[in-house]
Amino acid sequence: MLRNLINRFTAAGAPDSRVPLRAAAAVVALLAVGFSAASAQANARWYLGTYSNDILVWDEGTEEVVDRITVNHFIPAGLTVNQKKSRLYVSDATSEYIEIVDLERGEITDEFTLSQGNVTFRIDGFAPSPDDSEAIIFGKRYTKMRDRFVVEGPFILEYDMKKKAVTDTIDFPKGETVENIGFTYSPDGKLLYLFAEDVIALDAETYEEVDRWEISKPQEPGLGRASLPLGSGTYDADGVATGLYRVTDPAQNRRMMGIAQVRLSEKEVDFFTVGDPQSMRGFALAPGGEMAYSLLSEVGRYEFWEFDLVGKKLARRHEFAGRPRIGIRVSADGEKLYIYVAGNTIDVYDRATFEFMRSVTFDEDMAGVVVIPQGGNF
Repeated sequence: MLRNLINRFTAAGAPDSRVPLRAAAAVVALLAVGFSAASAQANARWYLGTYSNDILVWDEGTEEVVDRITVNHFIPAGLTVNQKKSRLYVSDATSEYIEIVDLERGEITDEFTLSQGNVTFRIDGFAPSPDDSEAIIFGKRYTKMRDRFVVEGPFILEYDMKKKAVTDTIDFPKGETVENIGFTYSPDGKLLYLFAEDVIALDAETYEEVDRWEISKPQEPGLGRASLPLGSGTYDADGVATGLYRVTDPAQNRRMMGIAQVRLSEKEVDFFTVGDPQSMRGFALAPGGEMAYSLLSEVGRYEFWEFDLVGKKLARRHEFAGRPRIGIRVSADGEKLYIYVAGNTIDVYDRATFEFMRSVTFDEDMAGVVVIPQGGNF
C-alpha cells in the first residue's frame, strides 16, 4: 500500500526553520547536482504547434527552426509527448483527431478519430500508456439530429492503439460524472491516476480502485485544502511534480503561496511557503532541480521570481517589460530564461542577471509547445 501523506509547513524565509525540503536531498540527487554540473552539450528541442498545418521544431542551441512537421488537420494545438520521448500525439483545433508523430523520422505515421457519420466525438483529455499500446481518452459525444444535437458524456475511455478501437469504459470515481478530470499513468504503467476532488489510483488493467489520496480533506484541524501540482514538468524526475501551490494558514486564517513537490506513488508532498498569494503565471523547474522560476503578472507590472529549492526561499525578484499571456521555461543548460506563449516570439533572458538578450521571431503564432531535452544530465 502507498504510504500516508506527510505534510510539512514552514514560515516564509525563516532562517531557523527545522522543516527540510526532502527533495533538496533525494530528488535533487536523482536529477543532477545543479547548474554548475550542467553539461556543456545540454540542449533541447521545442515542438511548437502553430495556427497553420505545421509543427515547428526549434533548436535551443542554434535558436533556429531546424524542421517543420506538416500535419493533416489544421492548428496542431494539443501536443502530448510519450514517456519514451519518441512520439508526439497531436490534437487539432476541432479536438476530433489525434495524429501520431514519429520524432526520429519527423513525420506523421498514423492518426485516429472517434467521430463517425453524424456523430462527433471531441477529445478533451488524452494520456498514452508508457508502452504506447493504449491510451485513456476523456471527452463527449455529439450526435447531429434533424432538429437538434444530442450531447452525451463525458466519458473516460480506454483506446487500443493497435486495434484502433475503444476497448473499455472507465467508471467515474464514486459514480459521479464530472465535467473536468485529469489523469496520468504511473512511470511503470501499473497504475492509472485520476485527478478529481481526490487522487484515485486505479489498477491499469482492471481499473479497480487500489488506493485514494484524499487531498480534498484538510490534513489537520484548521488547515485548508491545498492546490497541489500534479503534472510533471520537463525537468522533474519520473513520478514527481513540482509547482506553485496555495493553502490556508491555520494559525492566521489567511491564504499562503509556496512551492510543493509531489510524489504520487508515495502519497508524499514536501513544501515551503513564500508569502501571500500573488498573480503568478507559469512555473519552470530548472535542470538540476535546485532552482525554479515563475512570473508575477499584473497590469503594467511583470517580475521574474527565482526560488531556491535547497534554501527553501524566494531568492530574487526582478522587474522586466512583460506582456499579457506569458509563460516561462529554463534552457537545458540552465543559463537562459525564455518568455513565450502568445504571439510569434520567444524572448531570451540571461538567467544570472535577468537581462534581456534578444527575441526569436517565427513566421507563425504559437498554439502549444512541448520541450524535449537532447543531452546533459536530465
